[in-house]
Amino acid sequence: MHKIAQIVDAASNLPIEILEKYNIVKIPFYITFDGKEYLIQGKDISDEEFYKKMAENLDKAPKTAAPNPEDWFNAFKEKYDKGFKEIIATTISSELSASYQNAYIAKNDFIDKYQDSKITLIDTRTCTCGQAALEVKIAQMIKSGEKSFEEISKIAKESIKKTSTIFTVKTLKYMKAGGRIGGATQFVGTLLNIKPIMEFVNGVVKPIKAVRSRRKSLEEMVNIISDRIKDPKKVIISTRNAMCEEDEEYMIEKLKEKLNYEGEIYSSTLGAVIGAHSGPGAIGIGFTELEEE
Repeated sequence: MHKIAQIVDAASNLPIEILEKYNIVKIPFYITFDGKEYLIQGKDISDEEFYKKMAENLDKAPKTAAPNPEDWFNAFKEKYDKGFKEIIATTISSELSASYQNAYIAKNDFIDKYQDSKITLIDTRTCTCGQAALEVKIAQMIKSGEKSFEEISKIAKESIKKTSTIFTVKTLKYMKAGGRIGGATQFVGTLLNIKPIMEFVNGVVKPIKAVRSRRKSLEEMVNIISDRIKDPKKVIISTRNAMCEEDEEYMIEKLKEKLNYEGEIYSSTLGAVIGAHSGPGAIGIGFTELEEE
């Protein structure tokens, strides 16, 4: 069986310990903030520094740009040169970013040049928490060595419909400024204490409901995710927070209690790629279902 490589874009913000454990390559996005272009993934600015700048420059919305085809091609080449002829790559929803389209261009160029290579490219139709959960699932399948490249590719694609991402924000102004507000427009103009809960459906943001306090929004997200999880022993769960770790810890505690969940919850900071559009205080939960034994 050939060695299988995994490449992800930075929208899921997989933490360094996951990247190292599973030998994953993460491709950064570009961000322009306050007249300067930063390369995400902590190379030029940390997530903490990014959110601090957002808070200090409320009238200057950051702009993001996807990894370009050359970035993707170079990532494929990096793995290929190390003996990985089979590659599985995942991206944020193509409805939200050009990452998938650019990866698609790079994939076609790469397999034309290196005809003994195989690349499965997956548009996850989501981002952040759900994307991360799906990527961890792929990583675990690759590491186990029990399934072929074709089998893992098939399961990963089928897992998209078994993946869910919900989130809330402290304010919709960043989503509105970034043009990512989508179906959440119905919440604009509501009272200041109304907290929207949203999800990704077919790759775009859709509203679920609005509640009247931050704490209530966290509890309601736990309720929604708990209702969607069929078997707590057959899921991978991921959370992300934009500089609101205490809220994330509270949410995780409530989720574990409600589901009687004893497994690992893959928590991390909401990276600047998504944070540029959701702002400080955004928080989410995502999961993907595991296969039956």
